[in-house]
Amino acid sequence: MYKATRDFINARQKFARFEVKAVSVQQIGGGTADSSYMNAHGRIDRECNIRIVSGWLVRPYNRMLKKTEILQHWWNVDASTRTYFDVSPDVGRDCEYVLDMDLAEYGINHFDDPAGNVCHAVELRDGSYTMVDRIFGELFHKPIAALETAALFKKAI
Repeated sequence: MYKATRDFINARQKFARFEVKAVSVQQIGGGTADSSYMNAHGRIDRECNIRIVSGWLVRPYNRMLKKTEILQHWWNVDASTRTYFDVSPDVGRDCEYVLDMDLAEYGINHFDDPAGNVCHAVELRDGSYTMVDRIFGELFHKPIAALETAALFKKAI
């Protein structure tokens, strides 16, 4: 596990009701690029106990930019077998998945479009976190003091 993954989990867990943890996910592809929420939502099957989950993709440390990118992401779980799978294409085998169900719960309870209101990513650089939003294709960076759940959403309530 990457050091950034361990650090992120520890920093995030303080503010999460559910366990924030690294999980093993089978990447099966077949979905649409840059549409993780819709890809995962399209695979929900109540009869087969397939559910959607929220979390993060931790990319390897970028030595040139001196930062780690942590992308917000959605994928699925077969709740009967407790196995995770991801139909989003081009995730990358070097990414680590971190389960964070507080994002889904908070988003669903506060917004009509939870996936559209959670931040695009978080960057870790020199022990500090910056929230990254993608609005109309443009990236905006905002330093955040702590990884509180509400702080990870674009709109304040």
